[in-house]
Amino acid sequence: MIEPGALGKKVVFLYPPPVLTEVVEELARREFEVYLVRDHARLRQVLAGNPEALVFINLDDGLEEPEWEAYIKGLRADERTANVGIGLLTLNENKGLSEKYLMEIGAPCGFIVLKIGAAKTIEILAKTLEANEARGRRKFVRAVCAPGTAQVLVEVEGSNLRADVSDISVAGLALQFEGGHSFKAGTVLRNLSLTVKGSRILANGFVAAKRAGEDQATHVVMFDPNSLDDAKREKLRTLVFRVNQQSMDRLLGKN
Repeated sequence: MIEPGALGKKVVFLYPPPVLTEVVEELARREFEVYLVRDHARLRQVLAGNPEALVFINLDDGLEEPEWEAYIKGLRADERTANVGIGLLTLNENKGLSEKYLMEIGAPCGFIVLKIGAAKTIEILAKTLEANEARGRRKFVRAVCAPGTAQVLVEVEGSNLRADVSDISVAGLALQFEGGHSFKAGTVLRNLSLTVKGSRILANGFVAAKRAGEDQATHVVMFDPNSLDDAKREKLRTLVFRVNQQSMDRLLGKN
């Protein structure tokens, strides 16, 4: 049995202010699984199914501060969300407010004043996420792809084959070839063309493993690191973030 949090934790920024854009992008680059949410009520239901999540609440938006206090206490009182890690964000320095959330209510992910600048905020948040084991034991954030989200076109043994992608990370992907094609571990896939949400990336890879399925086999494909430059890796991380964000939006009933 996989222990809770071993595969990483969702990191949610609730009502994130524009000044956090650079911060969130950098955290995604560092392989933290980040989400942007602007619906505190529906988020409670999502958190009930993700009790290990970490949530950073912007006290300056969404609700008045006393309402935020009640919201956090409500999360703590619900056994389904009692273990969610809470952090507070604000543009306004207020020692009394800081002491209340850190000392009285207890916010394990801290009280962060955003006017300290992006670089310092990134440093503080990264250390906080590390301390709360947000990455778990994984090295790369994985995005589960809904049917039709991502496809691959690749030439194997002289044939052009298509495949549907079921999950993706900057390190590799899992896919199912159309027509029931199956390849053994070690098969090299050159000039693999990956299309995700209209964006295309070319890379080389190889079949690292194969899992049997009811209808067709799932191939775990690892990218050849030498076929990925910094621009392609950045593009992959952006796509992983976008696919995960879209999944979150669906959970929140946004699409």
